[in-house]
Amino acid sequence: MRRRSGAATSFLARVLFFAALCGCASLRSLPAVERRRAGARGLPSVACVLSSSPSEERQEQRLSSRHHALASMSSPSPIVYFVMGGPGSGKGTQCARLVERYGMVHLSAGDLLRSEVASGSALGREISSVIDQGQIVKSETTVALLRSAMAGRRGPFLIDGFPRSLENLEAFEAEMGPAAFMLFLEVSEAEMEARLLKRGLSSGRSDDNRETIVKRFRTFVCDSMPVVDCLRNRDCLRTVDAGAAEEEVFARVCDVFADQQLDDDVPVAS
Repeated sequence: MRRRSGAATSFLARVLFFAALCGCASLRSLPAVERRRAGARGLPSVACVLSSSPSEERQEQRLSSRHHALASMSSPSPIVYFVMGGPGSGKGTQCARLVERYGMVHLSAGDLLRSEVASGSALGREISSVIDQGQIVKSETTVALLRSAMAGRRGPFLIDGFPRSLENLEAFEAEMGPAAFMLFLEVSEAEMEARLLKRGLSSGRSDDNRETIVKRFRTFVCDSMPVVDCLRNRDCLRTVDAGAAEEEVFARVCDVFADQQLDDDVPVAS
């Protein structure tokens, strides 16, 4: 019996050593009874063996470096900032000011969609029907329009009114990589409605009417706020109270971008 026990101990020691060489991080792959026996016999755990293995540490460092290199390669070279807020929160106004100050490229998902509608294409007619109902256009459609608009341009890019849903976010990141952060313009629903109704007097937009505005608010809360919450959980959300006067809001927005190493008063990017 002592010989079998000694053989078992020797065998288990070899298993532990082999596990360390193969990169196992724990004893979870062994039956629980064997883990208890290993502890009782005073054998080192695989974690201990690994922690004392310089070659394993070097391998982990190489893998980590490769992971970071691949992540860097998969990220878009231009910097992208999402600008989000409810309908009438001032996204377009603040983006125009940022373009003037920092020379960014402003891409409005809504403007791109409306441009496609104006073209009279079959896709444009389909988009028009969705917009008139206050709904969200298919992710692949919007991402394709954004990708086309970004092609051959250096950025940095301000993409406003997008992503409007978690599906939008997933589709964009799969194609273009993650944004640096999302700027969220926070405004009360009453203030946004008043702004939209005032804009509707001269905008000529089919969705600037009370009935569609209510639908847009409902869609924003149900579909877009989960995106805001998702990016907040990633620490990729920067919120600004945008209910004040335009100049005051812009000063707050500039504070948000203060750590981004952007040049003031540069020519508009192309």
